[in-house]
Amino acid sequence: MQTTMIEPRGETLPFTAERPVADLTLVEIAEQLEKVTGWIEAQRVRERDARRAYDQIAHQVEANVDQIRKYANDLLGAQRRRMNAFDGLLGRQPEATTSRSGKAPIIPSGGGKSAKKNIVEAIYDVWAIDRYAEPLTTEEIIAALPDTGYQSNAAASSLKSSVNQALAKLCKVGRVVRLRADGTVIPPKDKTSRARKYLAANRLPEDQVL
Repeated sequence: MQTTMIEPRGETLPFTAERPVADLTLVEIAEQLEKVTGWIEAQRVRERDARRAYDQIAHQVEANVDQIRKYANDLLGAQRRRMNAFDGLLGRQPEATTSRSGKAPIIPSGGGKSAKKNIVEAIYDVWAIDRYAEPLTTEEIIAALPDTGYQSNAAASSLKSSVNQALAKLCKVGRVVRLRADGTVIPPKDKTSRARKYLAANRLPEDQVL
């Protein structure tokens, strides 16, 4: 493998302007050797100054990241409260914290199955069922719909299209989040990443940042 050497830019070493070593006399060689220690120490001083500057910036960056994460968690908490308020407007039961956090499980809305439920409500209610309280693919969501009481006689391709449209609406209003293959959340502003799975926003861990 070929190794590329990267030379420092914008700096001329003190001996580069001197004559070639082969052209120096013994006296000149001795004079240059006496300067070597000083040259090396000057570089070490630069290194120490750079390390101090880096440490200062690194500490500041960590402090800033902590503040950003705290702000993001505040936003997440506000989002959850507003979504719960939105559920109240729809006549849904207030939803408890997910069982993953060791607290009370989510209460399914409606108390049972309902043939009149629309597909948007049905998809959102999938995650209210404990055994589905995890990231799901589109196919897994479709398979779970009957357990919410949703009924459809549509062809498989038509149903999948309807589910994708409903998921897009739920993601747009922040009630469902998109996930990558590795399980990380795709930010709402990211319009290029392809979602591999979906999860109700209120099923995210409390420390998960959108």
